[in-house]
Amino acid sequence: MSFRDPPAAFSDTDLASSPTIEEDDEDGRRSRNGSETSSLGAARASEPSRHWRDVFWLLVFLVQLVALGSVLALLGINRFRKADRLNIDRFTNITGMGNASHPQEQPRGDLTETFWPFYGVAGGVGIVLAWAWLSLLGSKASQMMKVSIHSLTTYLAVISVLCFWGQHVFWGIAFAVGAALHFLYVMSVLDRFPFTMLVLQKAVKMVWDLPEVMGVAYAFMLIMLCWMILWSFGVSGVVASSLDDGGRWWLLVVFSVSLFWTGAVLCNTVHVIVSGMAFLVLIHGGRRAASMPARTVLKSLRYAVTTSFGSICYGSLFTAAIRTLRWEIRGVRSKIGNNECLLCCVDFLFHLVETLVRFFNKYAYVQIAVNGKGFNRSARDAWELLQSTGIEALVAYDCSGAVLLMGTILGGLITGTCAGIWTWFKRRDEVLMVGSTAALMGMILVGLAVVVVESAVTSIYICYAEDPSLIQRWDAEFFRQLAEALHQRLQYRSARAREVMNSRLDHLPDTPPL
Repeated sequence: MSFRDPPAAFSDTDLASSPTIEEDDEDGRRSRNGSETSSLGAARASEPSRHWRDVFWLLVFLVQLVALGSVLALLGINRFRKADRLNIDRFTNITGMGNASHPQEQPRGDLTETFWPFYGVAGGVGIVLAWAWLSLLGSKASQMMKVSIHSLTTYLAVISVLCFWGQHVFWGIAFAVGAALHFLYVMSVLDRFPFTMLVLQKAVKMVWDLPEVMGVAYAFMLIMLCWMILWSFGVSGVVASSLDDGGRWWLLVVFSVSLFWTGAVLCNTVHVIVSGMAFLVLIHGGRRAASMPARTVLKSLRYAVTTSFGSICYGSLFTAAIRTLRWEIRGVRSKIGNNECLLCCVDFLFHLVETLVRFFNKYAYVQIAVNGKGFNRSARDAWELLQSTGIEALVAYDCSGAVLLMGTILGGLITGTCAGIWTWFKRRDEVLMVGSTAALMGMILVGLAVVVVESAVTSIYICYAEDPSLIQRWDAEFFRQLAEALHQRLQYRSARAREVMNSRLDHLPDTPPL
């Protein structure tokens, strides 16, 4: 189903202009048209009913949410105001006489309330950073993004030094490698940042004209914060538990994966809602257009949390990891040079990741918002649309997703640092456990703020691929800049393809004359 068909996400009255609105056709003629969709020229049709998609993943998500939520509550209560209140220590080989392998070791006397305040600080710092990001979105977003790009490497390097100073060698190496990879990536895509900032500025302009979007983001932050209260309560019980370090780390990994998935689901739910709103803005030529329907955010919200929620749960498992891997491989691939052996290995990984991108990409959420398709079909249709129109060349050149991810990571690191510093003065031996989990909390909260801009970016590219006149009517100068950038990228790809082909032909053995 193309966007040129009446989208199922909204009723025909949502996409049609009122009978009194005049539209310009391609020849500049003015016509009154109350029976057609004004921007796409498609015949109006009654709104088809939506079907539930990817129900299996919806059930899996709900089951893990309930199951792990119950476990978190039990683990938190077990150490709340009294050590081993629920007698869980009998399953950890620790009794009142000590550990079997270490008879002199006594059970830990830490309680849930010992560590819960540290996570309260993390939640508070994370929500303040997310609120500040949204509040400064209209006036200081460009400066904030530049700060994220240039300061993340330094921040990672400083944390690495602090880890080595605290004799945490593994984490020191991990943060040092992260700083090096981030520096190399930024250097490899430095020439792309002017175009990236252009796209981000236009996305911010679109979002800033949608006050409903801000309300949705704040509401989902509150929902996420409520879940984090339970999550941090249970994790505090884990940190205070009588398990050895290995057992506590494994539990924290399981709960962190659950938190990451839950946070990704909420972020992508906002993504779907904002994509639906952004699509309508482009359809009608602006938020203040007379034909813009009212209360569409409620309809987008209803579809996102009902029929399309399974698709959101499914896509949230894989898209973030695959997208990040794709950015890193593209950055390395562009800087390899003439090392044919290394280039061959990286090309293999590149094509493997590109295949996965066809099934798991963030552009699927626009199709989910507009047409209510399942996730895999939405991802394939969106990617085929981008490739068939050549817009994929712009998508590959744009680094807006990476820039926003840098801001998210920086917000998480600041949150983890604040919680870690307080933990250092109170419980120095638990700094890593508290700091790492607090950083994840901060990343998710800031990510809920950042996703509104990313949704607008994806909507711009999908609408430009489907019907460039939508962008032209919304912002003529931006349309001209996009068209110019697309022309340059297609020329570059064509020249690069000829260069590779000529290089291969030069290495072919000469054929003897007949």
